[in-house]
Formats: sequence, C-alpha cells, structure tokens
Amino acid sequence: MKREKVKHEAPLIECFEEIIVSDPKFGIKTAINIGDDNATCSDIEYLSKSGEYLIIEAKSHESKDAYNTRHKIFGQLLKEHGKVSYSRKEHNEVITLGILIPKDKTSSGKSNTKKSGYDFYRDGYVSIPKELFSGFGELVKARYIFVCSVIEKTIDVYCWNGFHQGDKPIYSIGKSA
Repeated sequence: MKREKVKHEAPLIECFEEIIVSDPKFGIKTAINIGDDNATCSDIEYLSKSGEYLIIEAKSHESKDAYNTRHKIFGQLLKEHGKVSYSRKEHNEVITLGILIPKDKTSSGKSNTKKSGYDFYRDGYVSIPKELFSGFGELVKARYIFVCSVIEKTIDVYCWNGFHQGDKPIYSIGKSA
C-alpha cells in the first residue's frame, strides 16, 4: 500500500526529479520510485545514467518537527539498507544510498528554524564525531548528500564525508552549474 509523501517534502522531491532527470551522470535511466514511500521502496529510487542504483531518503526542515528530521534520517537509511526487492537484488553490486535535503530557507511558516536547509542539516551533522558519521556512511553504503534548491532549480551533490567536513560539492546540476 502506497502513501503520499508528507506535503513539505513533496515539492523538494518533485523539484529534484525535474532537475536531475536528464543529467548525464545522476540522471534517471530507470525510475523505480519517485515520491511514494512503501514497504519495498525509498522516497526516491532509480538506476542512474552512470549505472548507480540510487536509494535516496528525503527530509525537509519545513515542519515543527525539524530538529528531529536530522536524526530520523539515520534510522531511515538503516531501514532502507535492509529492504529487499527484485530491483535491489538485480542491482546489488551498484547500490548507493543518499539523502536529499533542501538548500533554501523555510517558507511554510511551520518550522522551528529560520536557517537554510544546508546550514540546518550541516550544523546538526557537524556535532556528530567525524569517525561516527563516516562509519555510519560506510555501514549503510551512504555516498551522497543531495542539496536541492526549489527556488534556484539547482542540485549540489556532496560526498557523504565531504558534507560533514564542509567541502565544496563534488557535482552541481541546474542553472548555476
């Protein structure tokens, strides 16, 4: 049984799909799931044009539960790591997990933060010891953090450890790319 993604994450997922679909590296070759969360799929799940099978969990800081979203993502990545499906079995050797977060400041009026999505999530993750953050990424095969601007129509792609360390994006897609 499918359920629609909570409203505040839906625009982020829709924007991500719109921007990334034709990119030569991260573009969508075969979509498995975009926007529905169910027993066998992540928020975003697809085979990329470069051959990676991407399993991406989306989080937004647009709710009054914003601070909990920083931590919930780790539980969701663990859960996704353990899911089994025909598509995942078929592409097991090229599975890569990631998260999708907003770049923009909140606009819903429901959030308990005024920070940009990038600053909000990065500030939360910097408080996690580097070795623990890195080790978790290795455990669940998390490789990317996608930072999407609904306003600018861009996506900055960070490597898992690079986001924690404050590195520049490894790849950018969209208007200013």
